Amino acid sequence: MSQPCKNTVLILLLSAIFAGFSYSAQAQDSLFQVSVQNHLAELDAWSKAMIVSDSSSFNYTDSGNALSADFQNLKWTVFPDELPGFTSFYHFFDGLPLSGKQNVLRAFACYEPLLEKQIQAAGLPAELNYLPMALSMMNTAAAGNDKKAGLWQLTHFQGVLNGLEINRLVDERLKAEEATRAAVAEIKNSTQVFGTPEWGILAFLAGNTALRNALTRCGDSISVEKVLALLPAPVSQTLAAWQALAVFQNRYKSGITPVFLTIDTVWVRQKMHLQQVSQVMNIPLQSLQKLNPQFRYSIIPGDKNEALLLPGGMKENYILWQDSVFNAYDSTLFEVVAQKVEYAPAPTRQYIGEKVKDLEIEGKVKIKYTLQRGDVLGYIAEDYNVQVEDLKYWNNIYNERKIQAGQQLAIFVDENEADYYRSLQKQPSGKAGQGAATASQQKTWEIPASAHKVEHVVKSGESPYVIAKKYGGVTPEAILYWNGIDDARKIQIGQKLTIYVSE
Repeated sequence: MSQPCKNTVLILLLSAIFAGFSYSAQAQDSLFQVSVQNHLAELDAWSKAMIVSDSSSFNYTDSGNALSADFQNLKWTVFPDELPGFTSFYHFFDGLPLSGKQNVLRAFACYEPLLEKQIQAAGLPAELNYLPMALSMMNTAAAGNDKKAGLWQLTHFQGVLNGLEINRLVDERLKAEEATRAAVAEIKNSTQVFGTPEWGILAFLAGNTALRNALTRCGDSISVEKVLALLPAPVSQTLAAWQALAVFQNRYKSGITPVFLTIDTVWVRQKMHLQQVSQVMNIPLQSLQKLNPQFRYSIIPGDKNEALLLPGGMKENYILWQDSVFNAYDSTLFEVVAQKVEYAPAPTRQYIGEKVKDLEIEGKVKIKYTLQRGDVLGYIAEDYNVQVEDLKYWNNIYNERKIQAGQQLAIFVDENEADYYRSLQKQPSGKAGQGAATASQQKTWEIPASAHKVEHVVKSGESPYVIAKKYGGVTPEAILYWNGIDDARKIQIGQKLTIYVSE
């Protein structure tokens, strides 16, 4: 194999394995190297916090068989046929630094009882125990650019739909037990919907809508191979990595005997930072963070009873010292800084209360929105994908309770999205021609003869414009027209939209 070809394979392997990495073969090697190092560093930090002692030998058990034979000996009930890339993935894992391999196997040994118990209780295939290894390399802190997170790389929608708390301060997808419960429930539900565990797993990885569309396009000739060819490439890559890691784990599992940290649980219903516990009880902050990864900024909100995990033997000490812990409050610990876009100073504006004049923002275009009865800045900001503080700055609003119906707001949006955002403005009723499509627009929105119908389920953060970009040749206006929607702001999470895609 030539050197350029080897580099391409390495990029694809890395991208398919490590959570949050792009699957593009054009990505730069240097970027992947940094990401891999960060990922392995997370596992190393986890091992230092969670393992008390380890006399593991990490012996390699050579069965004398070829990789394919070892995989067949596992007797999988789902995806029993070796998938393309299986061998390459195995050799990639086998080529990791020894410390990296050890940490992955340690993490699997830690979470395997939890995985096995929940998967077995749900009546799902036992081989699912290995799937988190392919999704996150057993890193509970894994977070991707696609906004998936945790051991099972759950989407925000999958988490919320299955009862997880996900907000600015808490993300239960990062908590192994809760994430496993949600993932198992999601796969079980998809299995019931589609009829087989294989389709249930594919729905979990690709989404119900993507799988349903793939099955529809296959017609009467349905096979795993044909369905995978119609799903995004990362799905088949994940499955191949899953198979490879099952063999990898079984070959190396002999002699893995780490002693894990015992854990105590206490309940907290008061706003608190983990640094307070660390300072008063002399527990390393990193240990508390690894035990309680769901607290994204190490802050316990205190709006309800929250379980706080402590190293074993510390529960009584916490009860004894909890008043001191609460009294160690430091307001600077709670200054969670949200990312904010900085704009060039507005010309002629010298003080708060003076109007913003002739403001221009590079790459943005200013559009006007007329306030309707019942409008609030929060909803408008969400519809137009901007921040409330931006709306207040652009429009000299110092008290948002004083905005009035009929008042016009200036909103800056991306130039290429301006037409869509202009269409969000509700048109007053009773005027001839308003709200009706022109003849030319009607023609554009007709269903092409070569088109096939797909079903799209609206996810969090999706607007007609965002959805349209996922289907070549489809416009936001066409989506609204096909589904009889007269106001783009009325689409809701979970709503099913009909979309016609040309071949």
